[in-house]
Parts: sequence; structure tokens; C-alpha cells
Amino acid sequence: MVKVSIVIPVYNRKNFLTVCIKSLLAQSFEDFEICLVDDGSTDGTGLLCDELAEKDTRIRVLHVQNGGAAYARQKGVELATGEWVVFVDSDDTMPADALQRLFQATSEDTDIVVGFCRKKRLWGVNRLSPACYRKLLIKGRYNISATCGKLFRRTLFDEYTLRTPREIVMGEDMLMNLRLAFASSKPVRLVGGNSVYNYIQHGGNITHVFKLTADYEYVFHKERLLSIPEEEHARYMPVMIYRRLRMLRRILRCAQKDNTVEELRTSAFVKELLADIHATRYTFWRYPHWRLWQFLASAGK
Repeated sequence: MVKVSIVIPVYNRKNFLTVCIKSLLAQSFEDFEICLVDDGSTDGTGLLCDELAEKDTRIRVLHVQNGGAAYARQKGVELATGEWVVFVDSDDTMPADALQRLFQATSEDTDIVVGFCRKKRLWGVNRLSPACYRKLLIKGRYNISATCGKLFRRTLFDEYTLRTPREIVMGEDMLMNLRLAFASSKPVRLVGGNSVYNYIQHGGNITHVFKLTADYEYVFHKERLLSIPEEEHARYMPVMIYRRLRMLRRILRCAQKDNTVEELRTSAFVKELLADIHATRYTFWRYPHWRLWQFLASAGK
């Protein structure tokens, strides 16, 4: 059994995959396998996966019908044999020492190791309690809710971990991270210093074309609640309110441009958020943004 399985969901990334794989094969840490899951590609990416596997025995390939990134990751975890799992997107890369630094932080008293990309990191901290890590995930701070740049003990995964509705096209990585975070009661290790992951920005990234809406955030919050044990809802509701207020600011800006503020004011998302604010007595000072609270006050009338 290898120490680390690198799981890569691949869909129509023929022009990027070779560079990604090259960065992984150049790792200073060598006890790993690469699990490529071709998610029904139509541009020749599947054939490229097979060609790459023929050149290096550490590369394994699974071809599946298109089911989305979360489904492909699930199949990759099922294919994996490593003690630890790391996810890499097929159009990104990792610095040559990334796996070495991540693996050096593993121990028996942790199930999750978090690395950082670029300048998003927690300075002077190398360990987080489970509760603190979960709160940071929900808040979305320090890019900590990203799927990539982390090691997960493979035994944390079950058939539910990566299962998300097809309509969840953004944020499914946060849901996976939450489920894994609640599956472990051990402290989370952080890897400081240089970045362990390189996000490659290009026009095909979903973040460049996705438009956040109140309807989407309403559905996403329902799925987030399902990802958190019911007995923990009250404990983490304040940070879930904080997160939704951040999302509401973005949605409100778009609504003002599109002249749809009235529709937003009466949306199920805003109504549910107001109910949770009143139930928890959440105050302005926990998220001091005057215009946002003015909008909420008008929606509550």
C-alpha cells in the first residue's frame, strides 16, 4: 500500500492535464499513486489519460460516465489504495516539495493536514481544534474550505462524504470538507511556509462563469445543514449566519445592478436568514455592515 493517493477528476482538460501530471511526477516525495478519473470527457482527454498511464506505473485510470466532479472524486477515492488522499484539479499544479511537506505533518493524532495556496494562510499556527477548523470551514476564511492542498486519512471517507445533488455546482468542496471535519475528532495539522498548491486561473474555471443567486444559496444552505450533525446545528448556527450574510452582500450587489432587489427581499433565502437571526439573537456588531442590515430590516417588515 502506498502512503498517498493523488485523486484527480478529469473532464475535458486535454490542454492542461499533461502539465498537471508533470508537476506531480516531479515530487520529491515518491511513495504515491495517481488516480485519474475520466468523467466522460469528449475532447480526447480520456485517451490522454491512458497514454500517461502507459508511461508511468504509478498512474491508474478509471473511465466513468459523466457524473460531475464530486462523483468523479468519489470514484477516485474508491480506486485509491493509499493511507492518505490528496485531491488535485486537472488544470492545477503542485510545487515539487508539496507532498513531502504535507506528509511530514501527518501523525497518529491527526486525520487532516491542511496546506495553503499563495498568501492565504494562518501565520504562527500549526494546529487547530476540530471546532475551530469547522468554524473556519463554514466561514470560508483563508481559502481553508478548498478541496485541494490537503491530506485526508482515507478511512474518513464513506459513501456519503462526496455525494452532492447535481444542482450543487459551486461549494461542493466545502460540503465534503465539512463532512470529513465532523468525521474526525482529532486536531487538524497546518503546514506553514510556502504554498503547497498552485491554482491556475483561466477562462474555463467555473468561478469565472458562475453567478450566485438567492435561490442557489437557499438550496446550498439546506445541503450544508445536512452535512452537519443535527445535534451540532445550534453550536454552529452563528457562523452559518455569518457566512450567509457574506453571501447576501454579494447577491444584493447583483440584485441592485439587475433591478431585482424586491424579489430578493421576499426570497426564501432572506426569510430563513431573518428567522435564524432572530432565533439566535444575532447582532449587528457580529457583522457590522450598515446597508446590509438596513436591507434586512426592510425585508423583515
